[in-house]
Amino acid sequence: MAFSFWLARLRLLSCSKKSAVPNASRQSSYLDKFQFSGSQKNVPSTTAEKTKTQFFSWSSSLLPLALAVSAGSLAFQAQNTQPSLCEPTNIDSRKVSIGGKTSTEFVVKGIHKDVPQELIDELMAICQDNLTLDYDERFYHGKPQNSFHKAVNIPDVVVFPRSEEEVSQIVKSCDKYKVPIVPYGGATSIEGHTLSPNGGVCIDMTLMKRVKALHIEDMDVIVEPGIGWMELNEYLEPYGLFFPLDPGPGATIGGMCATRCSGSLAVRYGTMRDNVISLKVVLANGDIVKTASRARKSAAGYDLTRLMIGSEGTLGVITEVTLRLQKIPEHSVVAMCNFPTIKDAADVAIATMLSGIQVSRVELLDEVQVRAVNIANGKNLPEVPTLMFEFIGTEAYSLEQTKIVQRIVSEHNGSDFVFAEDPLAKKELWKYEG
Repeated sequence: MAFSFWLARLRLLSCSKKSAVPNASRQSSYLDKFQFSGSQKNVPSTTAEKTKTQFFSWSSSLLPLALAVSAGSLAFQAQNTQPSLCEPTNIDSRKVSIGGKTSTEFVVKGIHKDVPQELIDELMAICQDNLTLDYDERFYHGKPQNSFHKAVNIPDVVVFPRSEEEVSQIVKSCDKYKVPIVPYGGATSIEGHTLSPNGGVCIDMTLMKRVKALHIEDMDVIVEPGIGWMELNEYLEPYGLFFPLDPGPGATIGGMCATRCSGSLAVRYGTMRDNVISLKVVLANGDIVKTASRARKSAAGYDLTRLMIGSEGTLGVITEVTLRLQKIPEHSVVAMCNFPTIKDAADVAIATMLSGIQVSRVELLDEVQVRAVNIANGKNLPEVPTLMFEFIGTEAYSLEQTKIVQRIVSEHNGSDFVFAEDPLAKKELWKYEG
């Protein structure tokens, strides 16, 4: 309404002014009224032209105000007419589509052509068969596999180094020709970490996946960045140890360090920055640095390890990681309960933590998430705020924790409290969280 009002006023004034100037050209644009010849302006000389100049000067100063008022009016109307995107009623299971690794409808294909042939020749000498210029392979590496971020470009070359020394040589060559590089791990990120906006060289680290050393007594392990956390835990299980972070399946240790990832166990064991002891990193000039020793306590200089964790590949390429491990719990119990509001669920989570109970996992799902779980798994869970816990320790201790939390839940309007001890039943419950 505001825009229509101001537009009508401007038209009315325009007509009245133009009717007083019969010789004015109605087809001329505003910019045509003022022409410049060299450094001298063609200044209006007649009274009619002065009148037109005053009108256009006034209207040009008023037009931004009219547009601003119009934008505010439209925004206000949109705010009052558009339904919230978070309302569960906006989810229609019949219209849900699933993307994935073959989903390309959100990708803009492109190619960057500034990589010199000399660099490609050097990379071929370094990587030999572990290099590809294939378009499909480059396109696949041009976007995160679990993301809808547009790939405005794709890498020109994809290399697959097998050692730290190869990574160093690759980075030195790219630095010499000033070509951008993008480290690539499991590509499970949903924040666009593996995009190549300027093309360049993609360094796929997935061939570097060895366990280099395991120190059972010190409860730490040294690994290459391409190993996945699930693969690592399979290796550690016979030793009674595990790495206590659980992001999305397929995530690699190097990518987890680069993105400072977390997981459902963070409430007890912390995030990636709390579980990495040291790193080896190839810097932008190809130099290799070690950020710390294996010593747990050190006050010697800068904490380069924490600087690199979460740097997303902007400070260097991670080539080795020393991780802190934990003992596999003797027993665990998984519990799930429902609440009428998010606040009730949050109050229970806070009360549980303040009670001193050693919870290993806490996950909160709102109504929309529960509905998504129902759609994805063919379930019929109550579509209300849902809280999930895991308690660990001895069998007696974890069951006692479960009873205490059940009492806390009943004091905060909770309902449908269920728990499981059997491994298959626990896995079924945690599937809802994922």
